[in-house]
Amino acid sequence: MQAARHQSIPIAPLGTLTNACESCVGQCQQIIEIISARVFSEKTVGGSSVGAHLRHIIERFDCFLTGYSVGQINYDLRRRDRQLELNIESAKEALTAVASGLSQVREVDIKQLSVMESVDENGSVVAVDSTVERELMGLVSHTIHHLAIIVMLAKAQGYTLNENLGKAPSTIIYERQNHEDRA
Repeated sequence: MQAARHQSIPIAPLGTLTNACESCVGQCQQIIEIISARVFSEKTVGGSSVGAHLRHIIERFDCFLTGYSVGQINYDLRRRDRQLELNIESAKEALTAVASGLSQVREVDIKQLSVMESVDENGSVVAVDSTVERELMGLVSHTIHHLAIIVMLAKAQGYTLNENLGKAPSTIIYERQNHEDRA
């Protein structure tokens, strides 16, 4: 096992993280501009749909946007609005609202957040300390994870998408460097 290299990495400015979140939301918007309303809402073999994944993404962002400025985010308080997963136009409007909300995220006096979420099916809710920056990083990672699934669902329906949609930035960077090393 190789020891991890530790290097001094500057803390990302808030703008870098909000831009990354906006980029993720933009990827969601790109996908729903391409796919049909049928593919958006149609359940797949696993019982999920593009719309269900997008609803989940939207609602996580909504929880963040609702709670960060007051210092308390509860990801269990998602609305679970079925219209967001069944109606492509509702999802488009919600993504526009999320993008607008992200553009308003600013430094707040609250440096520590309390973040709550159920962690198992028995109803155990855990509250942990976090920061606005850490939650934004989590939203990026979470969104990319769901985008990867959405991309697979769309490709299974015959859609051709940008090869970097739903890929982690570190993977894109690695592939770019690995490709350049081979050239």
